[in-house]
Parts: sequence; C-alpha cells; structure tokens
Amino acid sequence: MAIQEQPALADRVYALLGELDAAEVGSDTELAAIGFDSLAAAELAAAVQRELGVDLVDQRMAGLRTAREVADLVERTAGVTAPAGRDAYPRGMGRLQAFAGGVMGPFSRWWFSLDVRGTEYMPRSGPVVLCMNHESLLDIPIVTVASPRQIRMMAKQELFAKPAGARFFHELGGFPVQRGGFDLRAVEIGLEVLRRGEVLGMYPEGTRTPGVLLPFLPGAAWLALSTGASLVPFAITGAHAAMPKGAKFFKRVPIRVEFGSAIAVEREDDPARRRQRALQLTEALQVEVAGMWNGGRVAD
Repeated sequence: MAIQEQPALADRVYALLGELDAAEVGSDTELAAIGFDSLAAAELAAAVQRELGVDLVDQRMAGLRTAREVADLVERTAGVTAPAGRDAYPRGMGRLQAFAGGVMGPFSRWWFSLDVRGTEYMPRSGPVVLCMNHESLLDIPIVTVASPRQIRMMAKQELFAKPAGARFFHELGGFPVQRGGFDLRAVEIGLEVLRRGEVLGMYPEGTRTPGVLLPFLPGAAWLALSTGASLVPFAITGAHAAMPKGAKFFKRVPIRVEFGSAIAVEREDDPARRRQRALQLTEALQVEVAGMWNGGRVAD
C-alpha cells in the first residue's frame, strides 16, 4: 500500500484560512476577499499553533495581502522557539489593585460624588468581559473602584511607553494592546485572563471618544465566544468633564457609572460561526451601553 504524503505546509495554511470564511483558498487569494481582519488573525494564530505547532504570537500579521504571504510567514516561523520568559499571564499583573482601590475608593466617592449603579449585575464568579465606553484617563481608576470584582484591563500601548507608567498600569491590572494592528500578544493575555475565571475590561470603541459613542469593534464578543465568558455592559458619564484629554489634574465633577445586565454567552468552537456570532453580539452590546450612557447624560 502506498504511503500517503503529508500536504505541504503552505497547503495546510490555505486550508486553515479557508475554514475562517468557509471558502476555498489558494496562494493568490487576497486576504481582503475572505474578510481577514484582527479576529481572523487571532483565529488563524490559534489554529496554526494547534495544528502545526507554530507560534505566531510575536509575528506581525498586519499588512499581509495574500494567502501566500501568510504561508511564507508560517514557514519562516516554523521551528522558532517562543521567547524565554513570555508568560501568557504577566507576573504581578494587578497585584496592587486591591490596595489602590482601597485608597482611591473613599476619595473618588467624595471628590467625584461617584454614583455607582447596577453592581448586582456583575456575576460573582466566572469569566466576564466588562465592555465600556471610553471618555477619559480617569476611566481605569474609576472602574477599578466601582467594580465589585478585580479587573484586568486591556489598555492602549502608549500608556506603557515609559517605565514608570508601565509599572503603574501593570500593577493596577492593565496590559498593553497595540491599536490598529493584529496584536496577538494582547489576545493571548486576554484569553488567559478569562480562562482563569477573571474579569477582563475592554473598550470596544477602540479609542477614547468623549461626547460620542463610536461603533463597537467585535473583539470583546469574540473573546467571550472563545471562552464562554459573560458580557457585561458598562457605561461611564462625567469622566471627560472631570479630566479632559491633555489635562494634568482632575476637576471636582460628578461621575456616574452603571453596570448592565450580564449577557450569557455559550462557547462557540467553529471559527466561521464564531466570527459571525461576534458581530451579532456586538450590536446587542452597543445597544445596551448606549442606553445606559444616554441615560447618564440626561441625568447629568
């Protein structure tokens, strides 16, 4: 009996790409034609690690145009050992959050007349993706004070540019994400946070947008679908007035925050269905956040 040859590595990569969009993929397939975005990059990285044993987390995938370029990247990376000391869950992340919350809590409630609503909607245990609008740099400490559970926060990379700032945000519970790119390292950390049954905080708008609510990106919903975590909407109002962009000090302005009802999410293992379901969940999530956010502005 003839021995069946194993398919070339490139062919296996094309097959994995095809599974993301239920499409036939060849070397000349344009990635844009199969909707290759940040979610698809995360899906592919997980599949390549699982099926081929190739670690793409530290590889740059943004800017690739064709399936052949993806296959070339996988071929170059095959056999490359992941950097020593890279932890899926950074050591010491959030170790000072409880202390900081204890110190900042009484001050925030007094100085900002902090009005916290809906804490009963936060699940008392299990993985949660807390999805919030983004008004100000005050958002991170305010949500830390308001939440009944500790949070690990995905925050823009620029906050970690200087050693002092990186140390502060790391120990407060933050980890960096590169905006505008396929940051597979941030995805790896986010998934590990949820696998540990913790709360992951995210800004689905992708950037700070005081006074307006931008369309939500589907990353938060995708992470929930990948792990079976609940989605909890969260709205904050007043933080921008208290500390506008560029301000060095915060003003004594009332801030209101509200937790919405948790959205139960079942884990979805099929890549194509998971991406589609993420889009649907994201729409529902934005409706919930927008309702609370608008309500808070009217109240103000």
